[in-house]
Amino acid sequence: MDRWVAARRGVRDFVARRLSPKLARELLPITEPERHEPEERPAAIDAADFAALATGYPELLATDRRKRYGTWFTPTALAVPTAERALAPLLDPCRGAGDELRICDPAAGGGTFLLAALQILRAAGIPARRAALCLHGVDLDDTAAVLAALAIHEACGADAPDPLAIAANVHAGDGLLDLPSGSFDAVLTNPPWETLQATAGARERVAELRPRFRHQGGGKLYTYRLFVERAHQLLRDGGRFGLVVPASLWFDRDAAPLRRLLLQHCRWEWLFGFENRRRLFAIDSRYRFAVIVGRKGGRSATLRVAFGRTDPADWAVAAPRHLRCSARLLTALSPRHATFVECEDRRDLAILARMQRRGRPLTGEGGAFAWRQGDFNMTSDRASFVLRSDAEAEGFRRDGDGVWRRDGRELLPLYQGAMVFDLHPNTGAHRDGTGHKTTWQPPARPDELRPLYLVDATEWRRTAADRPSARIVLRALSNATNARTAVACLLPDVPCGNSLGVLTPCDPTARPLRAMAAGAAVLASLPFDWALRRRLTGTNLNGFVLADCHIPRLDPTTETALARLALRLAAVLPWHVPLWSEARREGWHAAAPAPAVDRAARGALLTEIDHRVGLAFGLGPHDVEHIAADRGPRGFTRLEPELDPAERRPARWRQAAGATAAPRNTCS
Repeated sequence: MDRWVAARRGVRDFVARRLSPKLARELLPITEPERHEPEERPAAIDAADFAALATGYPELLATDRRKRYGTWFTPTALAVPTAERALAPLLDPCRGAGDELRICDPAAGGGTFLLAALQILRAAGIPARRAALCLHGVDLDDTAAVLAALAIHEACGADAPDPLAIAANVHAGDGLLDLPSGSFDAVLTNPPWETLQATAGARERVAELRPRFRHQGGGKLYTYRLFVERAHQLLRDGGRFGLVVPASLWFDRDAAPLRRLLLQHCRWEWLFGFENRRRLFAIDSRYRFAVIVGRKGGRSATLRVAFGRTDPADWAVAAPRHLRCSARLLTALSPRHATFVECEDRRDLAILARMQRRGRPLTGEGGAFAWRQGDFNMTSDRASFVLRSDAEAEGFRRDGDGVWRRDGRELLPLYQGAMVFDLHPNTGAHRDGTGHKTTWQPPARPDELRPLYLVDATEWRRTAADRPSARIVLRALSNATNARTAVACLLPDVPCGNSLGVLTPCDPTARPLRAMAAGAAVLASLPFDWALRRRLTGTNLNGFVLADCHIPRLDPTTETALARLALRLAAVLPWHVPLWSEARREGWHAAAPAPAVDRAARGALLTEIDHRVGLAFGLGPHDVEHIAADRGPRGFTRLEPELDPAERRPARWRQAAGATAAPRNTCS
C-alpha cells in the first residue's frame, strides 16, 4: 500500500478513536488515491496525543514525498524562542488586546510554530479560545494541516473552540499563493528547503510563481527563498517575522536581492546561525541554517548575528551571545552581493574593513586578476583526457621537462587540486581510482610527477600565445575550517582541471610573471587566508566568493620581494627552469636559481610572506596576535599539528611581527 495512503488512513482512524468518526470523515474525507488502494484495516498509530502524532507524521511518509512537500519536523526548542522574539513586541501592553492578532504559518506542517505561538499568547494572558483563533496556516499536505489544527485544539484544553473553527483557519492550501497579502501581524515558519527542479511539473510551477516574486535572483527557484519573500508580502506594515532558513540566505550570490529586501525594507534584528551537528534536523550533520527575526518596514541599522551554534539552548536564553553589526559595514564588506562575513568578534570586522581599505578587489570589476575555473571540465571534457597509466602502458615515458613522449607524440600532465599545496607544485601523486574514488598520496620523490590524466600537448600549445607563460592556481574545493582555505601555487603554463581556479593578471604589465608570483604569495599568506575564511560559508571557492576578496596594493619593492619568495617556493622542479629564465628576462631576479626544498627553508620563506603581506594590509602586532591566537573553528589550529605550537606557522608569524599576548575582544 502507498505509504501516504496508509498514513492518512491511520490518522483518520486515530481521529475517529480520539474524537469522533464523524469529525474524522469531515476533516479527512476519502481521497481519490485511497479509492485505488485495497480496503484494509489501518495499522493502529501509537501516539500520546495529536502533537506527538503531528511530530511523527513525516516519518510515516516516503522520502520522495517528504522532499516534494518539505515535510520535516521543526524542533520545539527552536520554534518557541523564535516565536517569543518575533511576537514579544506585538504583546506589549501599550499596544492593546493581543487576541486581535493574526499570526500565520504559510508552511504549517504539523503546527510546531503555531503551537509555540499559542503557548506565548496564553502566557501573555489571552484566553485559549481566543488565542487559538488568532492562528492561521496552510500546508500542501492536508493530512498534516488537519493534525496541526487538532494539535492546537488539544493544547487549548477545556477552553478549546470547536475543532472545525480552528480547521477553518488552519487547512490545506498553497502558502505561496493562497493567503491574503498584507493581512497578518506575524509570520512564523520553517519553510521547505527544496529546489524547483527542471521537471515538467516544476516548470509549470516556476512559470506560475516567478511573476509573483521580485526578489529571487537568477537561476533556479528555491522554496525557502520564495517563502521568505512571501512572508514579507503577507505581513502588514510593522508586522513581524520569525523564520528558519538555510545558510545560503546569507552567502549565496542569487540570494542577494532577498538580503537587500531584508536590509533595506525591514528592520532585520537577528540572524542566529546553527550547524546541524546535533541533528536538530534529520539531514546531513554538516548542514547549516539560521533563525532570522525582524519587522517589516523601515531599514536595518544594526543586526545581531551569531554563527556555528549547535545547541538550541543558546538561542533560548534571555540574552543569546552574539555580535551586533552595522548593516552598512556588512554590505560594505561585500559591495557586489551583500554577502555576510561570518564574524563574532568586533575586532574581526575592524580588521577586515581595514584590509579592504588598504586593498583592491582580487577579481571582477576593478580586480587585479581574471579568474576561471580550470581549463578543462573533468566531466564534459573527459574525451580529451588520457589516463596516465594507460599512456605509460602504451610506451609513453616522462622526460626531464615534465612531458610524456612516444614516437613524436607529446602529452602534458593535467593538474588537479590534490596535486598542489601551499606554494608547492607537487604534493599529491595519483594512487588509484578515478572520479569520486580517486585517491592521492605524497610523491615518492620530489620530482615524481604522477597525474591521473594527460592531455595532448599539440592542442594545448596551439593557443599558448593567448596565455601568459605562467598562472596562479587556487583550489576550487575548500572549507573555512580546513588547515588551509586558500591553497594557492604558481605554475608554468600547464593545463588544469576544474578543481583548480586559474588566475592571470588583468592589468597590462611588462612583468606579468612578477605580478603572478607576488599574487600567488598573497593568496598563500595567512592574512589573506584568515579573511577568506570569514567569507567562505560553503565548500566551493568560486568566482563570486573571490569577487568580494581583496588583496593589498603592493609597492614595487614589496611586489618584487614577494615574487622572489614565491618563485623560490614554487619553482622547485627541473621543468621549472623557464620560470627562472623569465624572471631574469623581466629583470627582477638576476641571481642563480635557489629553490627552497627542505622544510625549514620553506617554513622560513612562508613566514616572511605572511609578515610582508600583513604589513601590506596594514596589520600591526596586536592584529597579528588576534589572528594567530584564534582557536575557534575558523582559526589555524589544524595547521602543522605535528610541530610544537610555538614552532607552527601562526606562531612564527606572530614572532616576526613582534606581537605579544594581547587581550582579545569578544562578542557581546
